[in-house]
Amino acid sequence: MKILGIVAEYNPFHRGHERHLRMAREAVQPDFTFVVLSGCMTQRGEWSLLTPYRRARCALMAGADAVFALPVAWTIRDADHYALGGVSLLAELGATHLAFGVETEEPRILRQCAEILEYPGESFQRILRNRLDEGTGYPRAIAEAMDAEIPGLGNIIRNPNNILGICYLRAMLRIGTKMDPVMIPRTGGYWAERIEPEEPSASAIRKALFRGDYQGAMNALVPESRRAVQEAFLSGCIPRPERTDPILMACLRSLTRGEVGALPDISEGLEDRILRAAKFSHGREELLESVSGKRYSRARISRVLACAMLGITRSQLDQEKLPKTAVLLGLRKKPEMTSIWRERQNLITSSWKNETDLRAWRLWAISTGLPDTLPWTEQVVSV
Repeated sequence: MKILGIVAEYNPFHRGHERHLRMAREAVQPDFTFVVLSGCMTQRGEWSLLTPYRRARCALMAGADAVFALPVAWTIRDADHYALGGVSLLAELGATHLAFGVETEEPRILRQCAEILEYPGESFQRILRNRLDEGTGYPRAIAEAMDAEIPGLGNIIRNPNNILGICYLRAMLRIGTKMDPVMIPRTGGYWAERIEPEEPSASAIRKALFRGDYQGAMNALVPESRRAVQEAFLSGCIPRPERTDPILMACLRSLTRGEVGALPDISEGLEDRILRAAKFSHGREELLESVSGKRYSRARISRVLACAMLGITRSQLDQEKLPKTAVLLGLRKKPEMTSIWRERQNLITSSWKNETDLRAWRLWAISTGLPDTLPWTEQVVSV
């Protein structure tokens, strides 16, 4: 039996996602396609535009057979841990293939990058430490160390899809899974500002929606996603960070230096910068602008702030076990799925029990103006 696995955010589900899913299914010809989806919070520490159930429906309508939630303790991590959580859960679900987008269609080179990063030699580690000590940002330091190891590899890991693809390959090495990687070429820019209708950037779509450029954004969405986004905007039930800003600022201002230092990804006096900025910033956006820069990426600071609101510490994440249960978000009605559920009945659940995930749901509900009963009132999607 061939089971195609995909780790995604679909925030929101657009034509590029539809193309990726179609091409992956054509390449593998799987019996089933499983998607592991981020919940209420994304890998960059931001609120998802729609609930995971609404995004799961979009995936099912585009050809997925089942959609599962990735716990928030893995979604708000750096790319390595995000990939590790997603790949591990798909391995538990029995996936035989893993599809992901890349800018470089050279599997051998991407595997080579993954092996160097997963099993770094002394020279690589020395160059990386030197670059970091000189004040070079982590992504650039990694690229320069990679170039020193094998000239030209640094350019490979400067592309965002390649970076995540290499993280998936590293995760497969780390957990020892025999899943076959399926690399799908991406032609559009991951963080492009301009919306390309057939290969858009989800970031560009979200920015267009929030500045009122609805036509451009809607043209890049598939029909099911378009309906869901229209409904959310017309009802006003979309996440507004300013609604949770008071919670974030109150949280940060109540923490001691030691408590901020105990948050994930805090190092080199970053806690002092965050505490100083929290005293004078009016909200999350202003705080991000004050703290992020060449040394500390915006995504990294955003994840730190998300962890502060969720009460997640570095020690908690260090002790976090790889996900062994999967919350079912959506399911395609296929008789053949019966045997799958019987084999995995100890793994699959339809209820949210993890306290950190429930806290994320409640905060997401506050950001949208909806009641915090959503984890219990939303139903598993069936198509």
